[in-house]
Amino acid sequence: MACRTTFSHPGRNRSLLSVFACGLTVLVAYANSSVASDANRQVSFRREVLPLLTKLGCNSGPCHGNLTGKGGLKLSLRGENPATDWFTLTHEASGRRLSRNRPEASLLLAKPSGEIPHEGGVKFKPGDVAFGTLRSWITQGATDDMEAGPQLSALTVTPGELWTDPGKPREVDLRVQAHWSDGSKNDVTDLAGFDIADPTGAAITTSGRFTADRPGEWVVGVRYLGGHAASRLVFLEDNPGFAWSDPKARTSLDRTVFDKLRKLRRNPSPEAAPETLLRRVYLDLLGVLPTAGEIREFLADVRPDRYERRVDQLLERPEFAEFWALKWSDLLRNEPKVMGPKGNRQFYRWLRDRIAADEPMDRFARELITTTGSTWADPASAFHRTNRDPETAAETFAQVFLGYRFQCAKCHNHVSDVWTQDDYYGLAANFANLRRKDINNVRRDRFDKHEVNGDVVIFFQGKPEITQPRSGVRLPAKPPGGEKLAGSATSPDAALEHLADWLTRDNRQFARNLANRVWFQLMGRGVVDPVDDFRDTNPPSNPALLDALEKSFVQAGYRIKPLAREIVTSTVYRVDSLPAANSPATESDFGRAIVKLLPAEVLRDIVDQSTGYARPSDDGPNGQRAAQEAAAVTRGEEFMRVFGKPERLLSCECERSDDTTLAQAFQLINGVTVRRALESRENRIETWLRQCESDMPGAVEDLFLSTLSRRPTSEETSATTAYLKNAANLRRAWEDLVWATLNAKEFLFRH
Repeated sequence: MACRTTFSHPGRNRSLLSVFACGLTVLVAYANSSVASDANRQVSFRREVLPLLTKLGCNSGPCHGNLTGKGGLKLSLRGENPATDWFTLTHEASGRRLSRNRPEASLLLAKPSGEIPHEGGVKFKPGDVAFGTLRSWITQGATDDMEAGPQLSALTVTPGELWTDPGKPREVDLRVQAHWSDGSKNDVTDLAGFDIADPTGAAITTSGRFTADRPGEWVVGVRYLGGHAASRLVFLEDNPGFAWSDPKARTSLDRTVFDKLRKLRRNPSPEAAPETLLRRVYLDLLGVLPTAGEIREFLADVRPDRYERRVDQLLERPEFAEFWALKWSDLLRNEPKVMGPKGNRQFYRWLRDRIAADEPMDRFARELITTTGSTWADPASAFHRTNRDPETAAETFAQVFLGYRFQCAKCHNHVSDVWTQDDYYGLAANFANLRRKDINNVRRDRFDKHEVNGDVVIFFQGKPEITQPRSGVRLPAKPPGGEKLAGSATSPDAALEHLADWLTRDNRQFARNLANRVWFQLMGRGVVDPVDDFRDTNPPSNPALLDALEKSFVQAGYRIKPLAREIVTSTVYRVDSLPAANSPATESDFGRAIVKLLPAEVLRDIVDQSTGYARPSDDGPNGQRAAQEAAAVTRGEEFMRVFGKPERLLSCECERSDDTTLAQAFQLINGVTVRRALESRENRIETWLRQCESDMPGAVEDLFLSTLSRRPTSEETSATTAYLKNAANLRRAWEDLVWATLNAKEFLFRH
C-alpha cells in the first residue's frame, strides 16, 4: 500500500508530491521510538516539533534563529513563523534535511544526536523523548497541522508553590500542563523550557527535575508556545532553636511580611533607634536631613504617636513634592535637550504641583496621555514631546504605567512574556496620528536634529493605525491585552481617550505597578523587582504583600501620600538595617532595612545642608537644592554624574546608578562640591567656631546631629574636643572634622 503526502505552503503556488510505501516504515518507526505505546497519535508540528526546537535552543538567537541563520539553516526566532519554518525544514536544501525512508539519517536527527558533527553540540540521544518525537513526525510524513486547531489559552505548572521542611530531599519534579481553547488540556513537560531566576545553588533538567544543594527560595519560569508560568520553590533551613520574636504588626503590610517570615523561620530585625528612623524617613520622603533642632525636638517628645505626627508634617512639606517630582522627571525623561530649558522647567513645575496637591494617579496618568497642544501652555502634553515617535511612546507607556518591558516585542515576540509583535504595534498605533510642530526652535547644535529649545505644539493628523513590519498588516489602535478601538470612533483623539479609559478604570495592573513603585522608592526594593518588569516568570517575592499594597492604594483613591504614610508608619519600615540574632531575615524578604547609597541630588543637598552652604545656582536663587533643579544633569558639576544622576535617556529606574566607585571617593576626598562647601566663609563652621568659645561639647554635638543625625558617643566627644583644643588652626580643624563626617559611610548611605 502506498500513501501520498502533499506539502504546501500558505501564499505559495507550489506543492511537492512524494509517493512512498509508508505502512511498514511507520510501523518500524513507532516500534523504535519512545512513543510506540501511542501508535495512533499524530505528532503535531506546531504543538510538539516547534516547541522542541525552541526548548533545545535550535531556533534561538545564537543558533539557527539568528537573523542570518547558522550553517546554512535559518529558522524564525523561537518558532514565530511556523509556516516558514515548516517549508524550510521540508523543502529547502533539496529536501536533504529530512529522510522519510531512513529517519535516523535525517539531518534534523543526525546532527543534534551527534551522529554527524554539529557546531551546536549534542542536544539529545536516540531513545530520548525529543529524538522519538522528531522521528515519529518525520515517518508520519512531516506534515504541518496549520492553524486550524485549538489555540493555547493558558499554561500551568505543578507545583505552583512548594514549601519543603528541613531534612527532606531538596528536589521536585515539575509538571507542565497546556490548556487549549477547546477546553482540552495535556501534559507538555517534555516540550516546555525551564529557566531558574537565580541559578546559584540550583539546577533543573530538561524533563523538569529541580534540585537545590542548599536551603533557599527559587522561582522557576516555564515557557511553551508563547505561554508562561512560574513555580516558587522554598526549601527551609534546619533551625531547631527558632523562636518567633512576635513583632508588633501595625498595618496590613506588616502582617503579610511577618506571615512569610514566620513560615521561613526568620525573624525581622528589631526596630531602629528613634534618631536612625527619623533620618531615614526624612531622606526617603523629602530627600533632606532633619536639622539638629528637629532631632532634639523629636527625641524630647514623649507622646506615643510622635513619629506618626512627624510623618504627617513631612508629607505636607514642599520638599516632598519637589523630591517626588524629581523621581517622575526621571521616569518621564524631562531633560532639557528635548524639552528645551523653558519646557523642562514648566514640566517639572507641573509635576511638582500635581504631587503637592496629591492628585489621584489615575487622573495624573490620564492628563499625561490625552493632553495635546502647546507644551508651554499645557505642560502635560510634554509626555508626547519627549516620546517623539509611536514606538517610543508605546514603550514608555507600558513601562511607566504598567510595569511591562515591551521593547523586546518590537522586533520579535517577547522572549519571556506573553506580548507579541502585534501587541507592540497595536499599542504604538494609539500614538501614530500624533504630530509635532516646533515653534521658535533655534538649535545650539546644528547637527543634532533632536535638539528642541522652543515650544512644541502637539496635534492630531490622520488615523491611529500603524504597519506591523514583519507581517505588513495595518494594525488599529489597541491597548495591551484590551479591545481594539471601535471602528465607529472617528474623532482624532479617540484612540488616546480609549487608551486612558482602559488604563485607569479598574485596571489592576495599573494600581499594582504604581503601588509597587511607591514601595520601591521608600523601601529600596520592589515587591516585584525590577519594578518595571512585571511578568509571569518574575512573580512578586511576596504576592500577599503586593495585594495589600494594591488594595491600600485603590482605597486611598490612587493617591501617593496615604500609601506613603501607611508604608513609613509600618513596623516593616521601622526595622533596623542590622540583622536579628540567630535566624536573621534577608533584605529581599523586607525583614531588615536596605542599606543603599543616597541619590546624587540628595548627597549634594545634604552636603550643603550639613555645612550650611548656600550654593550658587544657574537655575534659581543661591542655595537652591539639587532636587529643585529641573535639568537632568547639572551643567559643569561632575559630582552629580559620578554619583549616578541619570541623563534621562530611558524611562527606567535602572538608568539611575547607586553603585559605589573609586571616582566617588575622589569627589568626597577632594572634589569641588565638598571643598567649596567646607571652605566657604559663610557656612556653619563660623557658627561652631563662635560656639566653641563657651560650649565646645555643645558645638561638637551640633556637628554630629547636623551630619550623622545622632548625638556623639562619649568616646567621640572626648576625641573630638581633644583634637580641637590641640589644633594650631581652629578653623582648619573644624573643616577637617566636618570633612571626616561627610566621608563616613554613616553619612553617605540610607540605613
